[in-house]
Parts: sequence; C-alpha cells; structure tokens
Amino acid sequence: MHKLWKYLFDEDTGRGIALTTLFYHSTYKKTYQFAKQVETWSSEQMQEYQWNQLSTLLQHAYDHVPYYNNLLKTFNMTPGDIKTLEDFRRIPLLGKETIQGHANEFKATNYPPSAFEETNTGGSTGFSLQFSIEKGVWFAKHLAYLSILLNRGGCDVMDNSVQLVGREKPWEYRPLSRTLVLSSYQMTEQNLPIYVKKIIQLHPGYFIGYPSAMTMLASYMKQHSLEIKGVKAIHLFGETIYDWQREFLESFFHCRVHGQYGHREQCVLSGTCEKANTYHIFPDYGYVELVDRNGQPVTKEGQIGEIVATGFHTGIFPFIRYKTGDIAVYTSERCECGRQVPLLKSVEGRIQDFMVSGTGRLVPLMGVLQLISRSSSHMKEYQLYQDHEGELVLHIVKKEGFSDEDVNQIRENIRTRLGDEFSLSIDYLDSIPRTIRGKYQFFVQKLPVKYIL
Repeated sequence: MHKLWKYLFDEDTGRGIALTTLFYHSTYKKTYQFAKQVETWSSEQMQEYQWNQLSTLLQHAYDHVPYYNNLLKTFNMTPGDIKTLEDFRRIPLLGKETIQGHANEFKATNYPPSAFEETNTGGSTGFSLQFSIEKGVWFAKHLAYLSILLNRGGCDVMDNSVQLVGREKPWEYRPLSRTLVLSSYQMTEQNLPIYVKKIIQLHPGYFIGYPSAMTMLASYMKQHSLEIKGVKAIHLFGETIYDWQREFLESFFHCRVHGQYGHREQCVLSGTCEKANTYHIFPDYGYVELVDRNGQPVTKEGQIGEIVATGFHTGIFPFIRYKTGDIAVYTSERCECGRQVPLLKSVEGRIQDFMVSGTGRLVPLMGVLQLISRSSSHMKEYQLYQDHEGELVLHIVKKEGFSDEDVNQIRENIRTRLGDEFSLSIDYLDSIPRTIRGKYQFFVQKLPVKYIL
C-alpha cells in the first residue's frame, strides 16, 4: 500500500518545493484552492462533479489512448453509451499485469513527448509497475493536496519537520524546506541517539513517516526517558496504522496522529481529519469504488472490499477502474467535521496482508500483531512470515532477558486467538530486513493469496 507522501521523498524536497513554486505555482495554487472549495460542497455537488469528470475522462481516453479505444470497441461501446454509473461498471477492472503488458498503449497521443516522465511502484507485492506521469505538473498537484492534509493537523508544509522514510543516508538536513530526513534503514542503536539529538535541536512542528519507524523511534525515546515538546501532529503513511501504534504515538507525543492513504498511480488520495480516524477521500482527485471478489459494489456498512479507483489527474496515462490491491472497510456515514466527502471507515492493508488458515480461510492481521507485541517486553523487533497454509513463522530479534517464559506466553496467546487453524514456529534473527523503500514489514505473506473475502 504506497502512500503519496513518498513523492516528496523521491525528490530533494527543498529543491522540489522551490522549483514547483517557481515554475508550477499557478497549477499548485489552482489545485489547492479548488480542493478547498470542494470540501464545502454538498454530496450532490460532489457526485455531479465526479460524473462530469468520468465522462470527460472516458471521451479523452477513447479519442487519444489506444488501449481504451480498442477496449471500448471490443465491447461495442462508445463514451456516449456510458450514461450511468451502472454503465460505467461495465468497463472491465484494470489489473497491473494488463498495464505492464500494454504500457505504450496507455500513453495519451495528445501530449508532447516532453510531458512524459517515467516512474514505477515499489514492488512490495513482488510486482513493480512502470508507467508515465506528467512531468512537473504531477508534483505541483500532489503538493497542493498534501498541503491540505498537513493543514488538517495544524501544520504547514514549510514548518520545521522530521521525515522518517527509506533513504540510504542516515540523516540529511534540507534548509530550503526546513526538513530533517532520517533513514528508516539506519535505525540502529548507534544512530538512534544521534537521531534524537538532531530532532531535539530542530524543534519540529510535525513528523512524517512510516508507522513502524515512528513507533520504533518513540519506543527508544520512551525507554531512555527522552521527550520532545511542541509537536503539532504525526502524519503516517506507507503502511497500515494499527490501533496500538496510534494510541502509543498519541500518548507519547501528546498530539494527534493523522493517517494518509494514496498511491503513486495517482488514482485515489485520502486522509483523516481533525475529528475522526476515518479516511476522507478527495472527490476531485479520483472516483473510488469498493468491490467484492466478484467485482460487484460493496454497499453494506462495515463490509470490506478491494479499492478500485479512477484518477482525474492521470490523463497522460489514464487509470480507469484500476484494481489497487488494497482492502478497505465501507461506510456510508458522514464525519462530524462537516465535510460531505465519501469516507473509508478504515484501510486494512493489501490483499497480501491476510493470513491463510489450514482450511484456506483468510484471517486479518488486525489484533494479532498487537497481541504478539503485548506477549513479551523482551523483543526488539518481530515479524510474522507465512509460506504454507495454516503455518506461521515468527521471526524475533531478542532483547536481553528474553527467555522460555516469553516463548510460552507468545505461543499461548496465539493459540488462544487463532485456535487450531495455525501452527507457530519461532526463528531468531539478528535484524529484520527492510523493504527496498525502507519499510518495516510486520507480516510477509509468500502464499499466492487470492481475493476470496
């Protein structure tokens, strides 16, 4: 599940913001102002706007994108035949393999070659997707939306900040953006004291980072009786935010934790607000559907489904009814903040973030990881791993004091929670490897899990 804060970290943030302000300021300003305006609309206004955007996008794709021209003709359809959302759902769902196999056919022919910038996803599921974005413009638009998400936490993009993300350099200060970038790769016992010293010297207004890395940093600070005051908000992205992480971070930093969900493909962006932990979808960013295993709409309160999204800012390389591989919980409720935007009750992670029992049942991780964490205070790090149905392997990096008593407590708690559907073996490691983007994975699923929820 790839979050859009990462866009800021792939660039030199200070240089990226400076160049965007200089060359694409009008795009940034227009996007920001319009997105703020949309937040004041009624749900009917939002729905009307989204339908107009879908209609415009479909006509553009039919006229200028070879893949969609061929696709609609194959189904004897033209954009004029698509008059309702029910008609729109006749368009086949779009998978990553299809895009990869027809990448050149997705490029819009009415854009000049100079407008194309090639990029890719991180490949956390074993499949790295290459595609095109609109050079310069994409950054300006994303900066506008991310500024709004920061504003919800009482923060500004130019406040002093700490970014804890996947970088090779252990640390780097960027004066143009007043940002201290710390590497989630390099969170060693040797580096953590230096991290904390630099953070205290900076007096950051907010943190941005992976939930696991932020939790590790806060745990170290708490263990050594270190604290920092004046933090306005913690902004988390890139991984599922577990309730125990949110509770711990809010308690330690004495501020609100905000979650963001989006991805590099630029089809959906959402974030929590000042009042609640539900994910508020930007309706002017893209059209979001939740579908079940048969591709049918999820409409029951609390039901889970896969996020399918259509981006409104991806005309150069359109994604229409794109299967993100991410799982969310449906809600039709409205938030007490007053915004009438559509919501996701929660984002549960990727399809691959489910355990498979011995009977083939998909079991969500929610609650299991917290249970393991509470089973022992003598684990520095841990990670669940599965490559056979009904069998789990727990990788543990031990702290001093870890004993058979810890092992027995872990086994007993897992058995109580999961019953006889899973067996558990334990391996001890010196460290838990990070992903290519520096993320810490609490769970590694090697089974080819199919979406059967």
